[in-house]
Amino acid sequence: MKFIFAAIFIAAILLVIAYFNRRKLYKDIDELEKRKVEIMNRPVTDELAKVKRLNMTGQTEELFDRWRQTWDEVLAVDLADIEEKLVESEDRADQFRFGKAKEINGDVVDKLEEAEGKVESILRELDELIGSEESNRQESEELKEKRREARKRLLAHRHTFGKAASLLEIQLDALSSEFDKFEELTNEGNYLAAREIILKLTHDMDTILHKMEVIPVLMAETTNLLPAQLNEIESGYKEMKQKGYLLDHLQIEKEVASLRKQLDLYKDFIVKTETHEVEVGIRDVKDNIEFFYELLEKEVDAKHFIVKNETVTKEQLEAASTANEELQAETEHVRQSYQLTKDEWIVPQKLEEDISRLAKRYELLEARITEQNTAYSFLHEELEELQTQLEDLQKEQTSFSRFLKTLRKEEMAARESLAELRKKINEIFRRVNKSNMPGVPDFYQSLTEETTDRISEVIQALNEKPLNMKAVQEKLSEAVSSVGNLERKTIEIIEQAELAERIIQYGNRYKRSHPGISDQLYRAELAFRNYDYRSALEEAATAIDKVDPKGLKQLEDMMNKN
Repeated sequence: MKFIFAAIFIAAILLVIAYFNRRKLYKDIDELEKRKVEIMNRPVTDELAKVKRLNMTGQTEELFDRWRQTWDEVLAVDLADIEEKLVESEDRADQFRFGKAKEINGDVVDKLEEAEGKVESILRELDELIGSEESNRQESEELKEKRREARKRLLAHRHTFGKAASLLEIQLDALSSEFDKFEELTNEGNYLAAREIILKLTHDMDTILHKMEVIPVLMAETTNLLPAQLNEIESGYKEMKQKGYLLDHLQIEKEVASLRKQLDLYKDFIVKTETHEVEVGIRDVKDNIEFFYELLEKEVDAKHFIVKNETVTKEQLEAASTANEELQAETEHVRQSYQLTKDEWIVPQKLEEDISRLAKRYELLEARITEQNTAYSFLHEELEELQTQLEDLQKEQTSFSRFLKTLRKEEMAARESLAELRKKINEIFRRVNKSNMPGVPDFYQSLTEETTDRISEVIQALNEKPLNMKAVQEKLSEAVSSVGNLERKTIEIIEQAELAERIIQYGNRYKRSHPGISDQLYRAELAFRNYDYRSALEEAATAIDKVDPKGLKQLEDMMNKN
């Protein structure tokens, strides 16, 4: 019986699975059918009808026949075959032959994609043909209008084009044969080939118009503007040489002659309407002319700089030398009071050597300026470099002088700090004396002696002749740290002693009622008399906490408030 129920249960499961598989296959078949209908409804026939409005000859007729034949094959063969396969797939699904049905559906997908590709190709080529016909018609009229306007401009402003006018006319006339070829191809229905002609005409027309735009400008530049600038440069060059400027290193005459040859060559290019080469070359000539102007201006600026700064630099060197003598004297004076490292006290000597070196350079430069055998631009660079080095040297002098003055300030600041530390130590000692402590712990006594020693070391360092300020600063830093530590420990010990004494006094009232804490209070009193206030506080507080925690807390709060 169990086997029967199991078999029935398995069969039921298989039927459910089969049901859902068949349902899914039906859905897939419906989707494929929908794609087939969409292909059938593509507007191929309507687009083919548009072609009939064109000249149905030549290339157009051949394309039309090919497209119509391809479309007929899609409808009569491809889609019909797809329909048969869809019916077969549905039959296989009804027979529960799901594997076969899926295989058929796969074939249908491939055929649908192939059909869709054919339709897309037809529509794309149709659009290209019809679009070409419309664009050709419009653009051909625009190009003809541009050519007419170009002819009018060439006639009205012929003088601005010079000898290039004749060649431009020939180039415009040459477009006529292309227009004739375009009309011929259009009449034959070869719209795509005609489109290629229109694209070529557009490029040629744009090229001619660009040439007509730039040729008058290029002629003016090569004939008048740039030659005039070259004459101006040459004239300025000769005038500056007469005034004593040394300009042979610029080789301007040679360069100007070379540029004039280039301009003559560009004139020949313009006559041939080869404007691209001229436009590139003209930019190069302009850059060179601008560069020559800058070179000549640089020489003029260099002379002004030398005239203005030659004497000033000499005075600055003399001032630096005088200042260095004073700096050397100041250094020797400071060395009597303060210790300087070798790197510090030899600074004035090193600066003196640098000043001497700069002075020799200046003498040589001054001689070259007087001889007038060197271009001002070279002299300017050397004088400017010398000035920069002199400024750096003067900054170093100022910095070292400030350092020497700082030593005295540091000494005064150290003495003031020492006075403050000694004052603070005296305050610490007075505070200890005013407290009710019977004495101080041994470690505190050692700490006091150590702090006193640190102060003494600072005093000793300040009394040395000459002073070593680095050692003074180190000793002073140690003393500041030691005094600070002593101050913190003093406050801590006094507070511990006061609190321990109060707690011991408070605890004495419990000796009779609580004999168990007597030993601890005795140990606390003994520690207190031995100046071990921390231990005394800990013993007394522990004892009182056992019998009166609240009282201990009240006593601590009262001490904190005071």
